[in-house]
Amino acid sequence: MQAVTHVDGTARAQTVTQEQNLRLFQLLTSFKAKSGVGVLCNTSLNFNGAGFINRASDLLTYARAASLDGFVVDDAFYLLKEAPLTT
Repeated sequence: MQAVTHVDGTARAQTVTQEQNLRLFQLLTSFKAKSGVGVLCNTSLNFNGAGFINRASDLLTYARAASLDGFVVDDAFYLLKEAPLTT
């Protein structure tokens, strides 16, 4: 999983249980059911030299520039491009 692996080959994995955070647990479970992978990448989302992302418009600009498939904000999932067809 390249996106969550540091250059030295390590990663800082975090886990969550249903009791700790039901909404995040449900998101991960649903994502795994659709994708086969129960992992999401959490990042500080900052532009190099421009600080943290604080507005939805900045998030959209970042997501497009980084070629992300989509993102989640609160209870909404925003899909930016078609998911590839699988057979």
